[in-house]
Amino acid sequence: MFVQKPAILLSTAMLILAISHVACFSIQPAGKQWRLTLQPLQMSKGCAAKPFDKKKVAIFGAGGYLGSTIYGFLQRASSIYGTGISGVSSSPRAICATATGFDSLNKLLGRSFKLAFASENFIRLTNMQEMESIEARIRGYDAAVIGTICQLEKRPITGGSYDVTPNDKTLEFYLDNRNMVEATVADDDMDVHFTLFQNSIDACKAAGIEHVVVIETPATKDSKPFAKIIDESGINFTYIHASGELENTKFYTFEEGIQSDLDVQGFTLPNDHTTKNGYKSGDWSDSFVDDIRGNVKENVPREDLAAVVVQSLLSLDWNRSRCIDISSVGPLTREDDSSADKPYVPAKILKSDKDWCMKSEILAEKMSIID
Repeated sequence: MFVQKPAILLSTAMLILAISHVACFSIQPAGKQWRLTLQPLQMSKGCAAKPFDKKKVAIFGAGGYLGSTIYGFLQRASSIYGTGISGVSSSPRAICATATGFDSLNKLLGRSFKLAFASENFIRLTNMQEMESIEARIRGYDAAVIGTICQLEKRPITGGSYDVTPNDKTLEFYLDNRNMVEATVADDDMDVHFTLFQNSIDACKAAGIEHVVVIETPATKDSKPFAKIIDESGINFTYIHASGELENTKFYTFEEGIQSDLDVQGFTLPNDHTTKNGYKSGDWSDSFVDDIRGNVKENVPREDLAAVVVQSLLSLDWNRSRCIDISSVGPLTREDDSSADKPYVPAKILKSDKDWCMKSEILAEKMSIID
């Protein structure tokens, strides 16, 4: 495109950038005229890098507090241009075992996401004991969010789903827990937890999932067996660990956004890391444990962890595998204030209609250093 006046060209280019958020420009002289060249932004390597290529995401255990919050953020992201998250064709999809998970999800959405709601079209009741059943519920999806050890509660199978008799029961699973629920299966009953995780990962591989985000839940004492399962699947992954105890924020709403000053660290694995001489499946977990040992252990809000999960999908390359550790160094403070004990106060009133999570740009900046 050629124009005679650089000033007009500059204004036009800035308008294009403001509207699309997916291109940058350079202005180069071409004789007596000026040329506008559009180039892709390098701010994101995840699904936000190609916002027209809408990606469908499934959340396992969406009835849990963390799972519900992740779903709420993804639901908001799917309604905003530029995120690359699909909001049609039943995406984001909540994977639950019974209607109890369905009800729990919608209670949190209504409370924390301004009366948001997930209809039956966005939820699939799934027999988590059968890999084939899981695969059928996520076929055609691009990414999945899974926890290592979920809270398990025995519940009646919802009629008309996959029940055989009226008295059939199954294990509802919550990422990573659900308030006021007593777990039926102990956290250290690893046979049950490994089977659930193995079925989930195997189903992702069979369904052609491009990328999985695996959250190491607080009940996980040893990450190595889970790392082995992930490696053997061959699926690219983002493994997220939080240093510090996870806590729920009372009366949280998405308008509060990021609450902590998070330290985000991580390393990216070579594409062929599983074929290196002497490497055994899951060995990356040993290096990861060494790297995060001694990190700051302030409490981390579950809502912030949920935002990190979503931002990782938006910002990080789905064709690579990596490990991320987050830790909190205290409440988010004003960047221009030398007093660290003053809470973060935005310079102007923040409008929530254009953001999937308020102050998520802080996370995007912190993740920009991760390949």
